[in-house]
Order: sequence, then C-alpha cells, then structure tokens
Amino acid sequence: MRRKHVLAGVGIVLCSAVLLYFLGNTLDRRRYSGDVIEEMMYFPSGHVLSTASLGYDAVIADFLWLRGIQYYGEHHRGDQEYHLAEHIFSTITDLDPLFVGAYRFGAFVLAQDAGRPAAGAELLRKGMRSNPYSWQLPFDLGFLYFVELENHAKAAHFFKFASRFEDSPEIARRFSAFAYRKAGKTSIAKELWTEIHRSSSNAVMKDNAEYALKNIRLEEVADTLTAMVRRLELTSGLVPKNLGDLKRAGLVVRIPPDPFGGHYFLDNETGKVLSTTRVSDEAERSKRDLDKLLTRHLDKHGRYPVALAELVADGQIPEIPEIEGAALEYDPLKGEVEYAFGWEERK
Repeated sequence: MRRKHVLAGVGIVLCSAVLLYFLGNTLDRRRYSGDVIEEMMYFPSGHVLSTASLGYDAVIADFLWLRGIQYYGEHHRGDQEYHLAEHIFSTITDLDPLFVGAYRFGAFVLAQDAGRPAAGAELLRKGMRSNPYSWQLPFDLGFLYFVELENHAKAAHFFKFASRFEDSPEIARRFSAFAYRKAGKTSIAKELWTEIHRSSSNAVMKDNAEYALKNIRLEEVADTLTAMVRRLELTSGLVPKNLGDLKRAGLVVRIPPDPFGGHYFLDNETGKVLSTTRVSDEAERSKRDLDKLLTRHLDKHGRYPVALAELVADGQIPEIPEIEGAALEYDPLKGEVEYAFGWEERK
C-alpha cells in the first residue's frame, strides 16, 4: 500500500512537471498578447499545486525554479518584458517558503528588470515572514529601499535589522549608518552591488551585480568628463567640439573606455558626455516600444499615424520620447521609427 502511495505521488509530480513544461512553452509562443490575463488563469497557483503534489512541494518548486531562470534568460535576451515574473516567483515561494534564493532573485528581477521595485519589496517581506532567521532578505530589502525606492529611513531600518544577526556582514551595520545620514547614493550602491556579488551563489544575480557595477562606472566616468568639459569652457572661454579637446588641453591623458565596449562622446547640443552604449540601448528600447504602439494604431485605425503626435493625442504615450545624443526619425508611410546618433554625424 505504501509503495502505491509513493508511486502515485511520483506520478503526480511527473505529470505536473510535464504540464508546467508544456504550459510554459505555450505561454512563450503566445508572447503575452492581449489575452495574457486569460492565460494566467490556467497557470496554477502555488496553493493549487501544493494541494495536488501530495507533499512533493519542494520538487515542484525546483521544476518551476528552473523554468523561472529559463523565462528570465529568454526575456533578458529578447523583449525584456517580464509580465509573468511576479506570478512565477510567487508560485515558487508558495510551494517552498524556505527557498531564500528564490525570494532574492525574484525581488531583483521585479525591481531591476521589470521596473516594479514595490513588488520586489513585497516578495522580500513575504520571504522574511517565512525565514525570520535570514539576514540576506532584510539586507536586500534595505538595498531596494535605498537604491530603487529612495526611502532612506526604511532602508536604514532594514539594514539595522539585518545587522542584528550573528552571521550578517559588517557592511550591514555600516550601511545602516550611511542610510540614516543619507550619504552618497552612488558610493553606497557600488558597495551594495559588490556585497551582493560576493554573497550570492546565484550566477544570474552575480551577472546582474557585475552589470550594475559597470553601469555605475559608466556614469562616474561620464560625469567626470562632463565636469572637465565645463572646466575647459570656464578657464579658456572655448567650447569643446569633441573629447579630443580635453586631451589637447592637458586635462586628461586618454579617454577611458566605455565598460560595455562602446565609447564616450560629447553631445554638442547639451554639452554633456554620453556613452554610445547607453544611448543606443535607450534608443533600442524606445524603438521597440514605439513599434508596438504603431502596430496597435494600424490595427485600430487601418493606417499608421501621420505623425507621432497622434499617439500622444490618443493617450498611448504621454509625450514623444526624446533621448540625449539621438534624434528620432519617423516615416509615416512605412510606420517605421529610427534613431540617428550624434556621434555618427561627426565621423
């Protein structure tokens, strides 16, 4: 009899795994169109799966965890939209409330990639309720409140809470004091990402931390070079035409490389130093969003808008997107948008 129960349980687990696999593929093929809400109704919640799993919750959670990592990777490389992320990580943590790594990774996906820091904070709070002896969860919550939500008081509270655990790092105590003083956001963010990179065993989170640290470095160099441009203008009365003028004036020996493989350039319209990587990435995201809106306008009106201002008039966007270092061009006959980049004009 006992063997029958075991076999039945294993059968349910395997069937559930197959169901989740084919369900995941179906959702991906549908690419989250307008009926995504209806599709979500068929994605089992953690409570439903827990009832059907006959005590194999952790096994199902592991299947979903692998699916969640795959889901993140596909969309990180693709459309960078994460509509199902909150539901996926909520389901995983319903099934396995002690899975600290799922709370941490899910929270950062929601906050950093999906642009929903409040949802990420709520996932961490849920994890704290189930894992009251984990210093990592309140530490991450302090991070989100400081860097993403910019609530220094709450950030300080959770850093201090994390510092009370015997196994918590010294950095939690220091950040509690920094947050209370509202000390330099950039310098703290750099140390926070460094600590997350050091303490996390999740390879994706480590990659995200490295990416964030490169972004901080990019901003620091761009700000420093912009300050040098301003200094040259004030001391010489000359308006630099490019970054080569900084070298000729003896302000820098060389222009540092963009940490993502691009290069820095001087935007003559604003006088700011920008990164080709950052500008092209922002342009790519903007183009992708506008392409979707133009397709929607065509489906609704049977034509492309005569001008992008029609999208504003229809309430599709609050304003026509502007990106420093790039000029938006629109062809109403083809319904195509492109960006012309400032650094290309000076080649």
